[in-house]
Order: sequence, then C-alpha cells, then structure tokens
Amino acid sequence: MRVLIIGAGRIGMHLIQYLSTSDDNQLTVIEKNLERCREVSDISDATILNEDGSKPEVLKKAEASQMDLLLVSTRDDRTNLAITRQSKKEFGVPRIITVANSPKNKQRISEAGADIVICPVELALRDFENLLARDRATTLIYRPELDLRVAETTIPLNATLIGKKIHEIHMPEKCRVALVTRDDTYVFPDPELELRSGDKVLLLGDAPSVAKTVELLRSSETA
Repeated sequence: MRVLIIGAGRIGMHLIQYLSTSDDNQLTVIEKNLERCREVSDISDATILNEDGSKPEVLKKAEASQMDLLLVSTRDDRTNLAITRQSKKEFGVPRIITVANSPKNKQRISEAGADIVICPVELALRDFENLLARDRATTLIYRPELDLRVAETTIPLNATLIGKKIHEIHMPEKCRVALVTRDDTYVFPDPELELRSGDKVLLLGDAPSVAKTVELLRSSETA
C-alpha cells in the first residue's frame, strides 16, 4: 500500500512508526521541519520531502495521485483542510484520514473530502468521561458526527428495574439494549429477557438517549 503522511508531529510520528512495521507499506512523508525529517529518517525508510504539504506542486512531487491512502496530521486545521480538499479534488486520493485539532473543525474537514476525521481532543474527553463516570457507564464508541454512542453499564444490586422484562422498560425511542453480559457469557436480548443485578448492559443510540437510559437502569440504587 502506498501511503502519504503529511505532518510528522506527535501523531504523525506514531503513524510512521506503526506503518513502518510492515514491509507491504511504501511510505512518503512531507514535513516542513528539518529536524523532524531527520527523526523520520531514523525510524523508517520512508521517502521524505522537507517541504510544505499544502502546496499543490509539493503534492504533485510526492505523487499524491498514485497514493492508496493519505494521512493528514499537521497541527493547523486550516492547513489540514486545504490539503484534504486539494488531495481529494485535484489528485483523486481514494482514502483520506485527517486529524482535526479542534472538534469544531471536524465537519468542515469532512465536507472537504476526508473519509475519516479523527479528533484527539474528543478521544481524550471520552477517556476522561469514562474515568469520571466509571461507576455509571463506560463509553465504548462515540461518533459525534452521527450523534451515536455505545456504552456499557452495570445493573446495581438495588435497582428498581431488577426482575423487569426489557419490553416493560420505558426507554427513550432512540436507544436500544444491544447485548447483556451475565454469568461469564452474553446474550442478544429479546423483549422477554428479565434484568438481574450484576447484568452488564450494552446500550446503543444517540448520546442523550443513552445517558437517560443509563440513569433509568441504575435508578434508586441508593434508595
């Protein structure tokens, strides 16, 4: 696979190290900072261009149109946006993964042509949410562009819903019980499944509905 990486900062260096472990990947790296270029040469055999990846002539020199994958990871979202737009519209790169340093720029970068937009800030916030609310629910997947959250919560010993069947629980419309883990195994729940204390329940839906369902499943735990 031919991969072009633009930006060899903290994220870019991790990507370079990871992709360099496979001999099947042919890497090209564009980085403006000379010292970082030297660091890239120390950890990989990538083709390195010490230039500005936002310039069309540099993308052409890097043979962007021949790449299977482009990873855009500079620290400036305006630069990432410009590179993404040019690479998709002018060079026809089939798959582009772009970093959004600020959550507010995710939508614009996606509209510019990124197939996947990764926001480290959102990922960090999700980890903090799990840490601070670990006794309530653990977020496993969060896709803000879809308002989709997958979370797991545990039914406490004195929850008011113990013994009730799933179809008897008045959950929000946009939330579903996807899986129940019990006694070291799991079941795909049907409407007649009764909830027990200790059940780990996997919830799928929009973020507000999942949050409401977590509170519903754990309600009166201190009563």
